[in-house]
Formats: sequence, C-alpha cells, structure tokens
Amino acid sequence: MSQSMKNTLLIFSALTLLLMSIVPVKAETRKIAFEGPVRLQQALSDMQEQGLLENVYWPAARLVKTDQQNDVSLQKREVLAQLAELERYWQSRRETSKAEAAAMLSGQIRGWQLGKQLWGKISIEQARQRLADNPLLPEGNYELVVSERPNSIYIFGLVSKPGSYQFHSGKTVGNWLDSIDEQAPLLDVYNKETAVKVSVAEQKESNWSYYKQDDTELLPGDILWLGFEKNQLPPKFKNLNRKVRDLLTHFVTDESVRAKTNAPLHKVRSAPTSKRHWSRLDLEPSYNNYGSVGLMQNPTARMAKEGELAITYSDMEEYRRYTVNLQLLPWLETTAFYTRFPNRLYSEFPGFSGDNILTDKGFDVKARLWKESYWLPEVSVGFRDLAGTGLFDAEYIVGSKRFGPVDISVGLGFGRLGTYDDITNPFCELADDYCRRESGFSGRGGQVEYDQWFTGTASFFGGIEYQTPWESLSLKAEYEGNDYSDDQAGVPIKPDSRWNFGANYQVTDYFDVQLSYERGDTLMFNFSLRTNFNELNQVKTMPDKTPPQKPKADKLSDVSWTALRSELRKQGAFSGARFAATDDEVTMYAYHHRFRNSNEAYDRAARVLSAELPDSVKTYNIVDQVLFEPNVNTQVQAEDFKRRILNEDPGKTVDETAELFTRVYPEEKPDKNSEEWKLNPDYRFGNSYGLKPFFQQDFGSPENFHTYQLGVYAFGKRWLTENLEVFAEAGINLANNYDEFNFLGGGPSQLPEVRTQVRRYVQNNVWLDSAQVTYHKRLGQDWFAMAYAGYLERMFGGAGGEVLYRPIDSPWAFGAHVNRVRQRNFTGGSGFLDYEVTTGFVSAYYQMPWLSDTLLQLDFGQFLAGDKGVNVTLQKRFESGVVAGAFAAFTDVSSEEYGEGSFTKGFFISIPFDLMSVRNTRERVGFSWIPLSRNGGQQLQRRARLYDYTDDRSPFYNR
Repeated sequence: MSQSMKNTLLIFSALTLLLMSIVPVKAETRKIAFEGPVRLQQALSDMQEQGLLENVYWPAARLVKTDQQNDVSLQKREVLAQLAELERYWQSRRETSKAEAAAMLSGQIRGWQLGKQLWGKISIEQARQRLADNPLLPEGNYELVVSERPNSIYIFGLVSKPGSYQFHSGKTVGNWLDSIDEQAPLLDVYNKETAVKVSVAEQKESNWSYYKQDDTELLPGDILWLGFEKNQLPPKFKNLNRKVRDLLTHFVTDESVRAKTNAPLHKVRSAPTSKRHWSRLDLEPSYNNYGSVGLMQNPTARMAKEGELAITYSDMEEYRRYTVNLQLLPWLETTAFYTRFPNRLYSEFPGFSGDNILTDKGFDVKARLWKESYWLPEVSVGFRDLAGTGLFDAEYIVGSKRFGPVDISVGLGFGRLGTYDDITNPFCELADDYCRRESGFSGRGGQVEYDQWFTGTASFFGGIEYQTPWESLSLKAEYEGNDYSDDQAGVPIKPDSRWNFGANYQVTDYFDVQLSYERGDTLMFNFSLRTNFNELNQVKTMPDKTPPQKPKADKLSDVSWTALRSELRKQGAFSGARFAATDDEVTMYAYHHRFRNSNEAYDRAARVLSAELPDSVKTYNIVDQVLFEPNVNTQVQAEDFKRRILNEDPGKTVDETAELFTRVYPEEKPDKNSEEWKLNPDYRFGNSYGLKPFFQQDFGSPENFHTYQLGVYAFGKRWLTENLEVFAEAGINLANNYDEFNFLGGGPSQLPEVRTQVRRYVQNNVWLDSAQVTYHKRLGQDWFAMAYAGYLERMFGGAGGEVLYRPIDSPWAFGAHVNRVRQRNFTGGSGFLDYEVTTGFVSAYYQMPWLSDTLLQLDFGQFLAGDKGVNVTLQKRFESGVVAGAFAAFTDVSSEEYGEGSFTKGFFISIPFDLMSVRNTRERVGFSWIPLSRNGGQQLQRRARLYDYTDDRSPFYNR
C-alpha cells in the first residue's frame, strides 16, 4: 500500500469518527432466518457457531414467527381503519387539530414493520441455563432480529416529531416528554397523565404529569408511546389506545421515510433527571395527630396504599392518643382510637377507678369521593368519633391537589372542626335543622348519630405539605377550623393562633416521627409504625419442584404408589394420599398439606404425577378431602400439563399452569373392595396434642389503661371413627395484672349476664376451656352437617348442630346452626349455673365480586341473652393472606337496655402463621378487639364452623 493511500485512509477514518460524533449512527439491524421445530438454545447456539451473534444487544433482540405475519397485518389494518374513521369523525365536527393528530398517528403506524412475537425477552445465556427460558419453537419459519447496542430510543404517538431519538441515560419518562415538548409542541388530545414504556420484555405504564410522576427510565432500544387522552376519545374508540399498544408488542423496526433515508436521530437536551427530583422521592402521605392521613390537626383527602396499617401515638399536651389506622379499601380509611385525658379522672369514685385518668374510645372513617386527575383535586368526606361519646365528633369535606413536591389541601369542617364559625353552614339552605348541633350523645354512647352529621357551625381549614429534596423530610403548615371552645379536656384551651407548623421525618421505611408547634403556644409530637398487609412476606424454605422427566413407570402396574404418596408429602403438596385408577385416569384423594395457595399445591402434585405415572394416563383427578369426604376435584389433562412445563406452549411460561386446572364436582369414592383402588389403607387414628401460647389484652378499663393475660393452651384431640372426633383444651395462666381489679361483677344489667361476668371467669390459674365430641356427616354433593356436645366455650356448655349448603366456586353459601346451652360456673371446672338458653342462627355468606376479596356474613337469629336480631360481619382479605374484619350486632334490645356502648361491635385480624415462619402452613393466628362487651348481641363462641372447613370449595382464606 502506497503512502498516499495510507494517508487517504487515515483522513477518511478521522472524518468518519468526526461525523459519528456529530451525527449519531443508528445500530445496524440484522435478520437471521431459520426453521422449527427446534429448541431456542439450539437455534441460538447454531447461529453463534456461524459467527452471527457477535456483539448482540440481547435486551432488544426480537424473535419473529414469519409464517404468522397475516395475523399481525390484520391487526394493523383494523387499527388504521379505526384511526381513519376517527379522523373523519373529528373532521365532521370541525375539530381540525384532533383530526390532524389521528392522521399523523396513522402515518406512523404505516411505517412500522411488525412481526408476530410470541416470546418476550430472550438471551442465549439464559436459554442455556433454564428450561423456563428455552422454549420449544414449533414447526414454522422464524427470524431473529438483532443489532448491536443502539444509541437511540423510539418515541411514537401524539408527538410532532416521531421516530428515533438519541439516547441519554438518567432521563425519566416525564423528562423525555418535557424535553420533546420544548422543541415541538405535543399534538392535540395527547394523554397528559400517562405514557407507556414498551420493551421486548414488558409494557409499563408511567405517570408523567405535574401532579403525579414516577421515575421510570428508558433503556436503549425501548419505545415510548404517548396515546390519546382517554376522555377525549368517543365511546366507540375507547379501546383504541390498547389496540395500538398491542401492535407495539409485535414491533420490529421503523420503516418510515425518515428511517429509510437514514436521517439523523432526533435530539433533545441531555440533562438527566436529578436524583432529588420529586418524581424519585417517596410521596406517600404521612399521619396527623389523630392517627389518620393528614397534616397535624387537619385531615387531607389523601389515602395510604391499600392494606397499610399504621399504629400512632400522639402527645397533644391535653390529650394522649393511641390509634390504629387501616386502609381497608383503596378508597376507605378506617381508624380506631383511645384518647387519654391527663387532666380528668376516669370517675369521681376512687373505689371504682382509683386515680386512673379518663380514657375515651371511638372510630374515624374517611371515604374518597373521587381520585385526583389532571384538572380536579382528590376529594374525600370524613367522620371523626363516628360511634363514640362525641367528645371529638366532626365531619368534613376536603380536597387535595398536588403540584410537584407541594400538596395543597382545603376543606370545610363541621362539629369540632367547625367551631371557628367563619362561614355559614351551606346545608342550612336545605333545612333549618342543619343550623343547630346538639351537644353530647344519645342513649349510652356508641351509636352512629346520623342526625348530627354536617350540622351546626362550619369553618374553613386547609394546609400545605412540602416534600423537601431530602426524601426523609417533609414540612407542613396548616390553618385550623377548631377554636377548642367545645373541648372537654379538663382544662381550658385558648389558642393564640389558627396556624400550626410541623415537620415529618421518616426514620425508616416503616417508622415516622413528627414534631409540630401548634396553636401559637404548644409543642406536640407523634410517631407512627407502619406496615402493609398487601406486601407482608416471608422467605420460605421449599423443596425444588419436580423437574419434567421421562415417567418412571411404563404401565400402571409398575407404579410405586407408596413412593408416589411419599413424594407428594415431601413436596408439601398433599398428605394422606390414596389412589384409584382406570386405564387412562388416576384419581388421588388427599388433604392439602402446607400451601395456602392451592394452585401451588396442584402444580407440585401434577409434576409429581407426571414424573411417576405412565404416559397412558391422560387425566389426573386431584380430589381435596375434608373430614374424610371428597370436597373438590381438580382435573388436569396430562398431555397439556406436560407440554406446558416442558415450555412447549408458544406465548406461555412454564409457571402459567393454573389455567390448566379445571375444578369440578368429585365423584363418589369407589367401593372399598373395588379393583380401581391402587392404594387405600385403613385409617389409623391416633392422638394429637400440643401447646399454643395466647396473649389477651384489653384497653380502657376503670382501674388501668391496659389489662392483659399471658398464658398457654394445652390441647389434645383424637378421631374415633371417620365421622367422630373428640377435642379438649385447658388454659394455664402465666402472668396477668388482674389483681388490680377493684370489682368482679359486670354492674347493673337488664339482660341475663352472659358476658359481663368475664372478670370472674379470668380469675383462675388453670381452667377447662373446652371439651367436646363432634360428629361430621356429608349429606349430599353440596350439603354438610355436624353435631356436637360438651363444654363448648369458657362460659357455656351444651349441645348443638350445624348444616351448610355450599356449591363449588359459588360466591354464595347458606347455613344454619342451633344450640341449647347452659352457663358454666366461675371455677374453671365442670360445674354450671342456672341460666339456660336456646341460641341459633340462619346464615348467609357472600364473597362480593364487585368488592375485591371481601366476605359478607349475615346471621339472623337469637343471641345468648335471648335477644333477637342480626349479626353483620365484613371481612377483607389482603394479598399476604391477612384478613381484617369487623362485626356488629343489631338486636331488639334498646341502647338503654344494652348499657354503655349501645350495641355489640368489634374488630379482628387473622394472620397466616407462615408469615412468621420459613415453612409454609395453612394455620392461622387471630387477634380481636371489642371496645366494650355487654350482654346484648352476644353469640356462642363455637370452636369450628363448616364454612371454614369447606373453604377450598370457593377459597377465601386459602388462596
């Protein structure tokens, strides 16, 4: 090579490098064709051997099935036809800018090269290591579309300059769209709130508006899609955004004129989103002095995440408040509280309550009316001290609007929140009764005073919360509506100012501390402990699932049924399995062993069956048993299941097996001597026994704020036959503070004292808690029954029976139970008192499909004190399996006859035990809280319910 030639090449190379630095070069796309059937790993390895996969950027690699191109082309034509119709619609209405936006989007889509993509993210390394990432590609023609790491992203949708943009790291979706809008305005009717990040692996919706923004970032090769604003599309086109997103799932490359001519990449400012930008910070709301989401004294319209539980203590100088707050539903916040009054005694009688200070209890509720949107604030309505003594009763309507890191709230308060009286009550325009508010409470307290809501004086309140660039710290300021003139704190409260100022500091992810200066003269503080019932989890030790493999047996006679039974137990799926079989069908009768999630148990069991049984078996019947009887049959088609776990179903992962499980009614078991039985040993009944600790506590008693007992239950049980069970349980006291009781009786009562003698029952250090014999019987396909007799609970013994009708997978179930019981004496032994009663209920159970994961139970009948009415129980199940519930009894007993509290009500939480253990289990532990227990509306505390036994027929607790 001559020297001049070398100089020319050097100059050319330098110019090329210079041009690459000025004009970004797009990564070259390569398409590698091949045929199936073949495993992905094999296909990729063959390409690698041929040197076709050098420097491949796998996050953007796309696997296209070219012989299914017609399906995608049809989708594309349908979308373009809809866009053309939408364009004509807007033109007919003279909405020119909207019509132009639809036309421009049509042009973009015409330039998209699409290809049917049944598999998401692929990688040669992952395909070599895991079967789950190494699908069998069925017969057909394929193209692998690969490139080196691109230095660009695609931006499509309602943007003036669609196409490829030079990539900059650290930019959030909001930053990208703001940068684009600065250069060329976004098109009319664009979605001002959300955009979609589209990658080979997933589609992720991202918030990017001024009031709600997240920190989603793009990677090289990703697509950012900005669709139509939903409320701007006519009803006929409401699914248009989704259809375009579906097309982008099959995107291969851009073949627009701009792309084909290799035009330079679009450019925007490169500045990344700051690490302290408000979109990257935790903007979850904090808690006020009253334990609910808010500022200090004031509420806001905000809601915590569904399932969030917060326990708060607040020191407000004249009040000490203990609060439990639960975000029961996305739109419903519930709060239970105790407030102590340092300047007031519990009573004026030292022999009754000593020097214990007054404790008040009550409930707060806040419901969201609508969520915040681009133009509207979030609005909520709330009620304080909803069913208490009325010392803190208030109602309010409040709206909140966020502007980046600043959240502004303005509301109108009534009752205690409206005593400044700076505006005429707007409800006075409806009726004069709204202009006056009665003081105190009716009856004996504890009632919902509907007629007092939104009455009396009214005041404005409001405030602001600023999230500082330091994620842990937020600052608050508020303007109060309460002048404290109606407070009964035991000392006068005269505020110097309506303004309060505070700071909330998040010490950890679950612990907040708040300090505030309020009323112009008072320093206050609170702290909150938080967790979330939807997010609770515990690392588990589990055996690896049985891998797909060639069956160990060639025919049924070769199967080791005892080994099969043992393997099912080792997997934690089922225990006590028995097997019946025909030539092509095997039925297993067994009990769920460990997994709350039944689908996990079915998946593991079917994997074991597929590894042990011959290929001649086409159907697996997995029959759950309850009380030695078939409950539900889950059918699995063997060939479909094997194909799925071998990763041979295009578009499906090896873990998506739940859709292959078909729940049907079980058939009757074969006769005991039938030849169908392969393993059906006689039941061997033995004793089971154990210990379980308990901790019972109560708050707000006259003698002290906190009453407790720590102890242990010793229990034992034995099945005598397949239908007959005996059970006994004794309680042993370890520690309590019951010696501080000043009195043992329950006080005057117009009803039989079925519960108010509780203090006499808890005096024993050892007691027989229960001892009963129970007979179980299945009456029909959907009918279950049991009868029982003995010492049924700590306070009552007798006999009773229950029947339940519960179809498979029905949200409804119906039952009835009746009991003749007698009150036990106070010694903790076997004696009885004179009081005897018949109590029973007709029950309806409804899992409400329109209110996710909720169970409503209605019990109509006669209670222990002979009063008649209905007990209403509502339960909410969270993702972790925790169940929170509340109940209330409404009977023919008046509030005066009932006594303090007016009616029986309470709350409970049921927690899966495996949230506290590394081993899976179906056991649960429960806690309950009854603010005040009197004699009306009291049910027998039965040890077992048929609805619980039959949960797997329409799972609520175990799923």
